[in-house]
Amino acid sequence: MMRLNREKGKLMFASAVSAGVLVFISVAALAADWPQWRGPSRDSITGEVPTKMPEKKVLWRRPMAGKCSAGVAVSGGFVIVPDHGDGKDYLRCYRAEKGEPAWTHSWDNDAEMEYTSGPRATPLVHEGMVYALGATGQLCCLKLDTGTVVWQMNLAELFKAEVPQYGYCSSPIIVDGKLIVNPGGKDASVAALDPKTGKTIWETPGAPAAYASFIVGTFGGVRQIVGYDSESLGGWDPATGKRLWKLVPPTHGDFNVGTPVDVAGKLLVCTENNYTRLHGFSDGGAIIEKPLARNDDLGMDMGTPTVVDGLAFGTGMGLVCMDANDGLKTLWASNEDDSPRGFSHIIAGNGHALIFCENGTMHLLAVDRRQPKILGSVRMTGGALSHPALADGRLYIRDDRLLYCYNLR
Repeated sequence: MMRLNREKGKLMFASAVSAGVLVFISVAALAADWPQWRGPSRDSITGEVPTKMPEKKVLWRRPMAGKCSAGVAVSGGFVIVPDHGDGKDYLRCYRAEKGEPAWTHSWDNDAEMEYTSGPRATPLVHEGMVYALGATGQLCCLKLDTGTVVWQMNLAELFKAEVPQYGYCSSPIIVDGKLIVNPGGKDASVAALDPKTGKTIWETPGAPAAYASFIVGTFGGVRQIVGYDSESLGGWDPATGKRLWKLVPPTHGDFNVGTPVDVAGKLLVCTENNYTRLHGFSDGGAIIEKPLARNDDLGMDMGTPTVVDGLAFGTGMGLVCMDANDGLKTLWASNEDDSPRGFSHIIAGNGHALIFCENGTMHLLAVDRRQPKILGSVRMTGGALSHPALADGRLYIRDDRLLYCYNLR
């Protein structure tokens, strides 16, 4: 049995490493953009994944202020990356082609938090606007082309909530024209905002915020927002915010960090104490408490499995491949010394997967249900938990010192 050892303090990188959404994006944008957490469809699937190990070629690099675990977003020829240092949070924007600075927005943040109080959530770019969330609850909307502030607020202050122990991590999501956030307030566990003004459309009571991001999908014939609060997994009506169901796992103590994954109308979830489970839904859209399948070979305290070609991949003490269409059966598990392990992000497509480990190494895997096929490995950064972006043949990835743009064509 393989299990990722939990390390206290790393959980704040949830969405920086922070959750799921379907946003209507043009076909052209799918090829050229990475506009949010886990890519265009929030599933870490893209046709940009190379099928052979590319030459390591840096197109440009830019200095970063310090440790920051928020991911990178790319849209409309711009690269947006959160940053933190010297008592400030930064939202930096560069031109994708050559890395020229386009604009920078900053705000004071001298809060003390384990592993710094820098942003954890990946920005969201939608209809020419950038939505960025800081660890202490600072939420802002800026124009993508100029960096002009359209509106800003603090979620904890506005919704009378406590900042989570490891900060706000859930990456914002647009659902049916609403900006969905999870303040974690008693009367506003989850809230919907007008993306143009920031005004509240609805709020729904519940538990404090967890660290995972949300997704949206149709489950049991009902379109719903799905995600975690600090106590449970749940579904919410996008129109009204009404909670549709609640699932408390049998083993307590999960930090609820990883993003739920939509697997053809079923829900795949993975946590450190309840491992990997696949849930079905009733016709009315409520989750069925007993999972359809469970696999105890993979328990992730922060990461999210990626499902491609019917196979689910994740890393713990090694790399695990499960059959998502056959009871989450473990097809193989690789825990060799050079195998991907620990916390990672996995981007897949074209029958291959790129695995980015926190030590800065990128592995190229050929998707194969019979055996692990690592086609190559290369060190890309000094190590980080930030989710990279893969867009238009380029990989954008950061560590504590630099933002790198690599050619992956």
